[in-house]
Amino acid sequence: MPGPLRYQDPKLQDLLASNYVIGTLRGQARKRFEKLMQQDSNIAQRVRQWEGKLQTVHAVTPSVAPQRNTWQKITQAINNTSNQMLETLLSKLRFYKFVSAFAVTFALVLSVYSYTTISNVDPDAKINYVAVMQNEAGQPTMVATLKQTGRLLALDLLQNPKIEPDKDIQLWTISKEDGSFKSLGLINIDKRVEIALTKPEWGLIKDAEFLVVSIESKGGSTTGLPSDKIITKGLCVKVEGWEAKTS
Repeated sequence: MPGPLRYQDPKLQDLLASNYVIGTLRGQARKRFEKLMQQDSNIAQRVRQWEGKLQTVHAVTPSVAPQRNTWQKITQAINNTSNQMLETLLSKLRFYKFVSAFAVTFALVLSVYSYTTISNVDPDAKINYVAVMQNEAGQPTMVATLKQTGRLLALDLLQNPKIEPDKDIQLWTISKEDGSFKSLGLINIDKRVEIALTKPEWGLIKDAEFLVVSIESKGGSTTGLPSDKIITKGLCVKVEGWEAKTS
């Protein structure tokens, strides 16, 4: 019987079903048979019959302890595979670590450069936190730099957000402890914005994992949470000890 019709032979079905249940049907043949089980209810029924037969045999068959070298071979095989997987993972991590380090370094340099060239700051002022804000496309849209001295938050807009006249934009922190949102107030759309934070607001910065900006109705959010229109987001990185030097 050519093609799939050969599998309609009851004797062949019974032989394949028994070998499948016993475990001697392997590789592509096993995969092919499993596909046939899904397509043919008669074949699936024969498998269930053989499972029922062999379950009783299993119950009365005494356990046989494997030889010691069997476990050693299994352990060695697992370790070899694990080592290969670990090495592959580490190589990927090393690559991503390099990329991440480059990205963070670029962000910090960009932030310090923006802070020192755009504004007139104390040449000895220390930058404590930096966040390079990006939109959904991964493009930098603004840079936030924060000084503990004076609790000053400076926002340098790289791209002016496009919002409707009856809307405002609002700055938020996302806590690294519990992921909660806390507002830092509304932001004016300008090339550079400087905000003097209160002591509690500075505490939010110290606890922040991310800074985000959302579009809200005029006057800001009334729910204590940002709208679903988050236009930019950035990791808040502690860089205490860096000094911004003017050229």
